[in-house]
Amino acid sequence: MIQSIEITKEFPASRERVVLLELLEIVRLLKAEEIDSVICGGWVPFLKELARHCHTSHSMSLDIDLLLRQKARERESIDRVKYLLSKSLNFERSNDDLFRYEKSIDGNLVQLDLMADLPRTTTESVKRFHGLSTTLDMCLIDGAENLGNHTETIRINCREGESVETFELTLPDAVGFLMLKTEVCRYREKQKDPYDIYYYCRYSEDTNVIRQSLINSIQEPAVRNTVSSIRRMFSHEDSKWVEMILDHMGVTEDNDRDQEARMIVRTLGRVIEGMPGE
Repeated sequence: MIQSIEITKEFPASRERVVLLELLEIVRLLKAEEIDSVICGGWVPFLKELARHCHTSHSMSLDIDLLLRQKARERESIDRVKYLLSKSLNFERSNDDLFRYEKSIDGNLVQLDLMADLPRTTTESVKRFHGLSTTLDMCLIDGAENLGNHTETIRINCREGESVETFELTLPDAVGFLMLKTEVCRYREKQKDPYDIYYYCRYSEDTNVIRQSLINSIQEPAVRNTVSSIRRMFSHEDSKWVEMILDHMGVTEDNDRDQEARMIVRTLGRVIEGMPGE
């Protein structure tokens, strides 16, 4: 069942709102062109909790991670995506990263990262894809080659007075999100990544739903690796990953850190309870 949320004028005016509305416009244009894409990264727990509770306290990143799947990387599709970015959406390519596009809206910087679901190699983390008349560079996202059908759709109704426009966004589902986030943790130690894992499992989806989804796919090697990673990262309250979450959340008092650390271990423990592994 597609989960649905409604965004109105009451949605707080902030940079988050600016980026969210831009994200919806990107999705609308891609859908119209039948471009196969998935919204990844910090938007996933943000949007999932909105869908469940119509509010969110997620401390999100403000860039848009757009995963372009195989069909979207065909030569004719590359030309259409490039045209949408530069003409319809008025993005310009970043001077710092070849796969990043940027623009300013009301003084707010909006950044869009293009990603491909191909395995990263030891020599290549960004790959150039050729269209019929142009090219696009995309970042190879860790673990995305195993994403498969681990996606879901969220519907957003954007209301302006009596007018309502509906958008459908494809996101990684619980299995897909945890697979991507635990995989990226193998290659970098950024506080936001374990925080996103914890937040998703505590607020964005019911732990019983997450656990059952993992069980249903446990025959997949990538899913078993995901479960093993969660067990390794979050089995102990003094784990460096737990400490990273507490630091990202700004929890400073010893008693508060101890209490939150117990909640982190308990939450992630429920997600993988009873599953095979080390």
